[in-house]
Amino acid sequence: MKKIIATAVIGMGILSSGMAVAADGTITINGLVTTNSCDVSVNGGTGDATLTLPDVSSSQLAATGDVAGAEDFIFALTGCSAGGKVRAYFETDNVNTGTGNLQNNTAPVDGGAANVQVQITDGDGTRIDLASEAQTNNPYIDITNDAASLPYKAQYVSTNGQVIAGLVNTALVYTLEYQ
Repeated sequence: MKKIIATAVIGMGILSSGMAVAADGTITINGLVTTNSCDVSVNGGTGDATLTLPDVSSSQLAATGDVAGAEDFIFALTGCSAGGKVRAYFETDNVNTGTGNLQNNTAPVDGGAANVQVQITDGDGTRIDLASEAQTNNPYIDITNDAASLPYKAQYVSTNGQVIAGLVNTALVYTLEYQ
């Protein structure tokens, strides 16, 4: 019993004598909670959607940078509050940081295409670098009459010469960003 008490007293002494606390600085954290919000529909459905790119021949994707099979998708926003501007900010989930495109999540050993990724563009076909935090080619669109339409495209892109035929599967994660 004396050993247990002595050990406890020694342990408390070590804890209390070795600790000195001093503040070295302050981190100020700022943010903004907005009233902006919109109801989201993608291609006439809900905010979660499936986009099927058309089948293309691997011969259309013979050289690095070749693109094919562009498919439009549109975010239709309604019931927006407070006006301003909005865009779909694309998160970096599934993004190849070297190319800024979406990676193919189906491996060649599982029947996936090789040397291909999915590239996202604005509605005019200007590439959006999904690895860039600023996404400078991803414009904000005016909210007019409590609504906005955000047009984009998805397309195959060859990343390393001739694409080898197979399945392509990926996911694009987004957040509505207001200005």
